[in-house]
Amino acid sequence: MKNTARIYACFKRAFLFIVLLLMVEVSDAAISHTVTSHFNFKQLTIFNSLLTDEVQKVYQDKDGFMWFATRYGFFKYDGYRTTLYKSNLYSPGLLTNNNIYCLGDDNEFNLWIGTQEGLNVLNKKTGEIRKFQSPVIPNNIVSCLLVTRDNNVWIGTDSGLCRYIAERDSFAVYGAEATGGVLNYTAIKSLYEDSEGDLWIGTWEAGLYRYSPGEGKFYAYPTINERNSAHVIYEDCYKNIWVGSWTCGLFKLLNPKDMEQVSYVNYTHKTGDVNSLSDNIVYDISEDAYTNTLWVGTRSGLSVMEHETPGVFLNYNSKNSLYHIPCDEINSIFRDSFGNMWLGSIGGGVLMTDTYEPLFIRHSLNLQDEDIPTTSVKALFVDSERNIWLGIGTYGLARQEYTTGELTLSSHLPEFADIASVPTINSIIQRRNGEIWFGTYDGGLFIYRKGEKVKNLLPDDCDFIGTSCVSALYEDEAGNCWVGTRGSLGIRMTDGKGYKFGWMDFGDGYSTNWIFVKDIIEDKDHNIWIATSNFGIIHITGDFSQPSTLKYANYSFRNGKLLTNTVLCLFTDRLGRLWAGTEGGGLYLYNREKELFEEKNREYNIPGDMVGSIEEDKKGNLWLGTNAGLVKLSVQTAGKEPSVRVYTAADGLQDNFFIAQSSCNWDGELFFGGYKGYNSFFPDHMEDRQCEVPFLITDIKIYNRSFNTLPQEVRQRISPYMPSFTERIELPHEYNNFSIEFAALTYKNPELNQYAYRLDGFDKEWQYTNAERRFAYYNNLKSGTYKFQLKAANENGMWSGYIRELTVVVLPPFWATWWAYLIYITIVLIIGFYLYRAAKNRILLRNELRLRKMEKAKAEELNHAKLQFFTNITHELLTPLTIISATVDELKVQAPDHNDLYSVMGSNIRRLIRLLQQILEFRKAETGNLKLRVSPGDIAAFVRNEAESFQPLIKKRKIHFSVICDPDSVIGYFDPDKLDKIIYNLLSNAAKYNRENGYIQVNLSYADNQDFILLRIKDNGKGIAKEKQKTLFQRFYEGDYRRSNTIGTGIGLSLVKDLVELHGGTITVESEMDRGTEFIVMLPIDRSYFEEEQIDDEVILPVQKVIDYEEPEEIVHVPSAGNEENTILLVEDNEELLQLMVKLLKRDYNVFTAENGKEAIVVLENEDIDLIVSDVMMPEMDGIEFCKYVKGKLEISHIPVILLTAKNKEEDRAEAYEVGADAFLSKPFNLAVLHARIRNLLKYKERMAHDFKNQLVFEVKDLNYTSLDEDFMQRAIDCVNNHLDDCDFDQPQFAEEMRTSKSTLYKKLKSLTGLNTSAFIRNVRLKAACRIMEEKGTAVRVSELAYAVGFNDPKYFSSCFKKEFGMLPSEYIERFIQNEEKD
Repeated sequence: MKNTARIYACFKRAFLFIVLLLMVEVSDAAISHTVTSHFNFKQLTIFNSLLTDEVQKVYQDKDGFMWFATRYGFFKYDGYRTTLYKSNLYSPGLLTNNNIYCLGDDNEFNLWIGTQEGLNVLNKKTGEIRKFQSPVIPNNIVSCLLVTRDNNVWIGTDSGLCRYIAERDSFAVYGAEATGGVLNYTAIKSLYEDSEGDLWIGTWEAGLYRYSPGEGKFYAYPTINERNSAHVIYEDCYKNIWVGSWTCGLFKLLNPKDMEQVSYVNYTHKTGDVNSLSDNIVYDISEDAYTNTLWVGTRSGLSVMEHETPGVFLNYNSKNSLYHIPCDEINSIFRDSFGNMWLGSIGGGVLMTDTYEPLFIRHSLNLQDEDIPTTSVKALFVDSERNIWLGIGTYGLARQEYTTGELTLSSHLPEFADIASVPTINSIIQRRNGEIWFGTYDGGLFIYRKGEKVKNLLPDDCDFIGTSCVSALYEDEAGNCWVGTRGSLGIRMTDGKGYKFGWMDFGDGYSTNWIFVKDIIEDKDHNIWIATSNFGIIHITGDFSQPSTLKYANYSFRNGKLLTNTVLCLFTDRLGRLWAGTEGGGLYLYNREKELFEEKNREYNIPGDMVGSIEEDKKGNLWLGTNAGLVKLSVQTAGKEPSVRVYTAADGLQDNFFIAQSSCNWDGELFFGGYKGYNSFFPDHMEDRQCEVPFLITDIKIYNRSFNTLPQEVRQRISPYMPSFTERIELPHEYNNFSIEFAALTYKNPELNQYAYRLDGFDKEWQYTNAERRFAYYNNLKSGTYKFQLKAANENGMWSGYIRELTVVVLPPFWATWWAYLIYITIVLIIGFYLYRAAKNRILLRNELRLRKMEKAKAEELNHAKLQFFTNITHELLTPLTIISATVDELKVQAPDHNDLYSVMGSNIRRLIRLLQQILEFRKAETGNLKLRVSPGDIAAFVRNEAESFQPLIKKRKIHFSVICDPDSVIGYFDPDKLDKIIYNLLSNAAKYNRENGYIQVNLSYADNQDFILLRIKDNGKGIAKEKQKTLFQRFYEGDYRRSNTIGTGIGLSLVKDLVELHGGTITVESEMDRGTEFIVMLPIDRSYFEEEQIDDEVILPVQKVIDYEEPEEIVHVPSAGNEENTILLVEDNEELLQLMVKLLKRDYNVFTAENGKEAIVVLENEDIDLIVSDVMMPEMDGIEFCKYVKGKLEISHIPVILLTAKNKEEDRAEAYEVGADAFLSKPFNLAVLHARIRNLLKYKERMAHDFKNQLVFEVKDLNYTSLDEDFMQRAIDCVNNHLDDCDFDQPQFAEEMRTSKSTLYKKLKSLTGLNTSAFIRNVRLKAACRIMEEKGTAVRVSELAYAVGFNDPKYFSSCFKKEFGMLPSEYIERFIQNEEKD
């Protein structure tokens, strides 16, 4: 029997051992599956963040942003929203193509983007995009790119491999020549840098290659599969090289660096084998560091393989309910910096999962078999035997056995056999005697002792239970048991007696006898604290065995000692601090010195506003069950910065909401219950992932406009860099309405991230915000420099270790800048100074005002007289000085024996010149104010006389002219000088804008009031448009003079208006286009309308001379070249100087003289003048006006003008050249210099005519004509070219179309070109013939050419052509063709 027993025992042990081994294997298999089956993927689709569900590449840059490449552009993702980069109507040409294949970023903040049509480079700091296309890169299809650890950028295209050379900003192509014949120009599909720095190159159908930078050598690997496809390459943590192919599955390289021993292990899809690779088309490969698994994206889903079980894949796809993902084609797999795994798919957008093993064990009730649908744990307690007692929603009580883990309802426990049903459990405690008390919602108190029937105590059964709703239970250090109910508080003493508390008087006028107790606790002083939901916290002190000695204190909203009345839990930590968890107010800490509870939720930045349960771990950390997750709070010592860590459902919690009072602590293990079960964990065994929280400023909005959408010039004013990279922004005062947006780049639960910011200089405290409000808004900040500071916390409440700072400069408005204040101060000082001086002077001026006025007037008069004297005497002396100087020069020639005397005279002349120049420096211009001087006279006779003086101009323009005075004699007072200017300007204007054979009518009559006269000047010219009549009398207004071949100064009518108004009259205009214009002047002529100082009765009205000008006869002959002397007009009012110049110049030229500008005009109208020498300061018409007249009159504008003047300032010279003077000589001048200047100007004039003759292609601008002559020449050339083939085009027609007389046309052409009218026409035609021959070559015949350019006779044309160019037209064509062939 003993042996049998031994054999049986051994067999039993062996059997148990085998069972245990099987259990271990099953357990390992279960663990193996749980490693890869708990993945919960979060999806980004077109319904929230992305605009497409087709994602070709997922990438994370070095700054932490996620980037998604699609066929419709690429996206930047910060965890909350995406930013699209795409060429469209709003940003045309942004990218070379919207089909994005690959992404990568370098160390210079450049994001490299490979597309279907070239390479793009986004500078993330500035937002600028560069583009590279073929032939810069081998092919526009960029399938892959890689930025290596040493910042080299490799590009894989459909035509081979290349590398970016940053120093040269170019690409080096690696073809057969650069790789030693190893790698050819083939389609590159994958680039990968392994742990040793080698570059792996995968191709479409040319196999696998490796480049060793250390050796500088390329290696080609043996054929890897039947297609020789290496579509994707990856190196795992064991340094294994994996290659994904197209249609041939997954390959693992054995001995990857040993080219002699290298071999492949192939993993393919096998039909019917659920653990084989999901598909043979492999898109991407990656590795999960937490689960130590290889992830393979294929055409049919995601295949996950554990390294310990190679070839066994767990396949996720849309058809698998257990391992489900919403799509099948997985294009891209990426592991981010936090270890999250990202999938880019076709049809499913972007998927993301956190594969890190949960920190908390989650327990579900799974009571469906008991027909209990709830998973809620409303009360939770671990007894001394480590059994867990659970209050299950409203379904009573359950117990989970520690040894078996079995969950049993109270109805199945023998101790509860006599209990029909257990109501909702509110509270559970175990007393020192082993009894377990259960407080229920409406069933009173249940007392459990193992092996005994459960007792049920109701209010009627005992004296310490007030109502049947028991909400709180507690046993104090003395063994007294406290029972809180909905309405009362009771105590059962250690001797078995008990009582209920009655009225509680708080000593401040308030008392109560009804409280809803939620929790009870004893502090280190053995005082009791009661948490209520209606009266805050009640503090009870005294001898509990003698109720009459007890004292009560209340902490509630009513007395400000607690900011809420709803308190859910109380807790005393190991340091004796009393904590209170509330609903609506979060966490509070009791301040014993101030005797109040201080709110800590905002100080510690605890999420949510409800703290329902508090536990403490062995390290003194507090764990808070809240409505926003489970919070770990570390505040062990005073002075140490508290730390908060928040855990959520993403960390394995049953939910983010925890039920109040549903928690307990057993030997270091904490339990927290909620509506979806409960969690248990050992805080000491938890290993938190400690990682820095990356966060960035993502946008700066101005008036709610994103930084990217602002105009470029505005962006540059604010910052040259994008918001994520800038460290300083400058906001103009008008943009002082802005917001700063930010994001923490953690993607596990971005909606739980928290932020804190402050604007140093504006915000006094940190401003805390959540993910829903990720921006700081500021408006109307004062100008100055601020420091924006930002920090962030991830979903677990871990705050960043650094603070991001941004300098914000708000520029002041222009009126608040430093220079504006400087101006204000200066103005104030000046005003103050002048006010001081004014006050001081006012006192002095009271006594001396009259004397000072007299002295001032006298001084002004003397000063004016002195300046006038200096001015007059200086100008008067300069002219005689010129004569003296010229006479001395002449004597030097005639009597050269007296050089010593000439030297003394010359020295003194130069000294006198210097003295006069010094005097001129002190002269000042007079005011020039207009003053009226009227005298009596016959106005009608004056008007007729003035009008008659215009007869020559009127006659010349063939204009009918009439003067009507009704009556014939009009006696009155008027200023003859002012009236003369009025009539002159109006008649000049009428003649200027009239047409040939037009008429001008002057009408003088009385107005309705005979104290006034009406002067009407009417013409039938072009007329003035209505809109121009409004500005007609403005200064510098010019009419449309080009239509009338005239030049205007723009001041004539303005001056007329000023003179009329000075005379006390008015001027109006009536005009219609193409029907003429009438000016109506109304002037007062009665003496009563003028001041006495304006009247001069002794003035004798001058009688105007009428000069009869004869129209020059038409020139019908051509002067002989080189024989006739040039003709010069000298205009000088000093007779002696004039005679001296005549004596000098008449030897070489024909000389005419005039004493002022008006006389000179008469000479010009009667003689052919080649050059004019004129003084500036002359009576009647000075030299400036005369020069302006000459250069403004088409008939004589070609005549060179030399101005002589005593004025020698730069502005005087500028004025002379501005009116068109060709030369400027200051008095005194040397007559030899004048002679030389005349000779040079005449030679220049001859050279211009010669240049015109030699021009083949007419470029009028190159001949340096005046603007008027340039316009005349261009019109003349155009006129001939317009009649090129018209052989009947002659001189009269030419003159008619040029709107000038034949004589004027002849003079102008002769002066400007050296050709008469006929020769000019012939010259233009012959040059046109040259151009035609150059264009058509031998294709044109001479006879056709002759007719084409207006010749009737081809022989005559050939004769003229040979005379002009020295060869026949046929010879010209041959020579031109030969030159063309040589070229």
